[in-house]
Amino acid sequence: MRSYVIALAILFLVAAAGSAGAQGFDAKRHMPLAEVEPGMTGIGKTTLEGSSIVEFQFKVLAVLKNAGPKRDLIVVRCSGANLEETGIIAGMSGSPLFINGRLIGAVAYAFQWGKAPICGVQPIEQMLRVSDEKPWTRTVKPAAAQAGTTSEIADVESRLAVLGAPLTGGDAAATQAFAVPVAAIGIGDVPPALLGRDTVDLRPVQTPVMVSGMTPRGLERLRQCMAPMGLVPMQGGGVDLKRLPAARMEPGAPLAIPLVRGDINITSMGTITEVLGDRLYAFGHAMFGQGEADLPLMSGVAQVVIPSLLNSFRIGAPVHEIGRLVWDEQTAIFGRLTKERAPMVPVTVKIAGPGAGVERTFHMEVVRHRRLLPMLASMVVGDSLTAQSELPRDHTILYRLAIKPVGHDAIVRENMAVGPDADMYLEGQIRGVVGLMVENPFQNLDIESVEAEIQIEPSSRLAEILEVRPLRNTVRPGQKVPVDIRIRPFRAEPRWIQVEVPIPADYPEGSFRLTLCGADEAVRAEMREVPARFRPEDVDSMLTVLRRNERRDQLFMRLEAPGAGVSIGREELPNLPPTMKTILSDSARQQVSGVALPRVSKQVMPYELHGSGDITVTVDRHAPQP
Repeated sequence: MRSYVIALAILFLVAAAGSAGAQGFDAKRHMPLAEVEPGMTGIGKTTLEGSSIVEFQFKVLAVLKNAGPKRDLIVVRCSGANLEETGIIAGMSGSPLFINGRLIGAVAYAFQWGKAPICGVQPIEQMLRVSDEKPWTRTVKPAAAQAGTTSEIADVESRLAVLGAPLTGGDAAATQAFAVPVAAIGIGDVPPALLGRDTVDLRPVQTPVMVSGMTPRGLERLRQCMAPMGLVPMQGGGVDLKRLPAARMEPGAPLAIPLVRGDINITSMGTITEVLGDRLYAFGHAMFGQGEADLPLMSGVAQVVIPSLLNSFRIGAPVHEIGRLVWDEQTAIFGRLTKERAPMVPVTVKIAGPGAGVERTFHMEVVRHRRLLPMLASMVVGDSLTAQSELPRDHTILYRLAIKPVGHDAIVRENMAVGPDADMYLEGQIRGVVGLMVENPFQNLDIESVEAEIQIEPSSRLAEILEVRPLRNTVRPGQKVPVDIRIRPFRAEPRWIQVEVPIPADYPEGSFRLTLCGADEAVRAEMREVPARFRPEDVDSMLTVLRRNERRDQLFMRLEAPGAGVSIGREELPNLPPTMKTILSDSARQQVSGVALPRVSKQVMPYELHGSGDITVTVDRHAPQP
């Protein structure tokens, strides 16, 4: 029986060794790392202008063992092709290096402040191990009962677990509390700028990202967001395809991965390292390093190299779609050359104003990438606002967003945002909703489309609540309380407005607090009072929360509830007797929390109100008639 156990373990080790091997490695075409020694020389291939592949020379300086987690690195010094002047160029990632006609690897790493064109080379053996196979889906089936005892089978499983083999078993349900962030329900908050990366280590050669159709402000914000990913957005432009020679799909040719295309284009670019049948390897390092991917692959063209003391870079442009990027690891990106196209998310933006009769429509497609989609979809919408001209200093944005997840009704938001950061608020709405759909604990949803209709007004509708004053404190149930509110519109003198607050006919006698406030304050108060409403338990309840649309041009009148209750999960039990509330609150039930449910009435206002005011209202069945 023990021999059976040993055989299983050996079988697993052999399978693991086979899966770790480089696919398509050909000793005649590829040079194994074991043969690479310091002092050896060879040639590299890359593209600096057009589609012509040029050669440069290199000399091996060192072979660094275990430079990364179980990964080795070759260090070389390059010469020729003006690299002595430019240094290693952003865009050269993936440029293949050959010794005696055999491919040893790809240009992948560099020192940003290096004085000489010295770079780190990703060995081709390590690159060819990247595949679109999913090794973790292989499972170890337990042996039949007659093949061994339970203890022996357990021993095999424990050994394989130590070796890192995936074991079968059901997925454990997530137990962590999950709440919908305020940015996804209408209270925008712009995250702080992301920190930059260290600039003194040998690190992946930066990947240039060609950007066209975007405003300078949008381009700068894109740089801030992409810098931590090693991506360098820069101004680019399209090319006249009629004047270009046919794109070359071979080692040393440019490779493009479009992230956004249409009226705005955002395209990352590098160099092809190897093509084996329908398999393509490039970059020599990760683009995002998140494993499985599904992004478009395009041939590219180099336009010009810009030398720089900080970091020289190559400007280029995409040409023709050639397949799909299907895997993205630390040692390479891996694509399939196919006629099948990677799906993208259409984003449509219709804008009117601020001038009379000024209307424009923008059409873009954004990659279905869980990390990039929320950021890029929100950015291209926000940047479209200023494509024609800068927003007026004082402005109001009226918008309608329709974000449709696949298989579900669209999430529709009709609301307003007031400057000076109205565009950032709008972007926060898109980023919050899309981000929560594509990344949540229940089911990551694909986005079918994003549509935005926007009206820009050249004036601010902002107003602040300064004072609240009741005209009558005591009323009967079913009557209305007249209230004067002193507000201060933006850049205008304060003035009084009057509203009438309805008192429900079923209210008991007593004194109750009445709060008058804007939409943001009302939603925050509701989140404190009834937190269970904002803690979805599944995809459907999450979408229900996202469909909330509290308009910001409303006055919220929140009348204190006559009683209190509890919620069990998302089930609310208001107005419970005190004894029952105590019993439920002290029980062993999970997710039991107190609930205070004020009666809320709303009134449309010409302003987006901020601030709040409280008064006390006394309900008396014998109060005099108004």
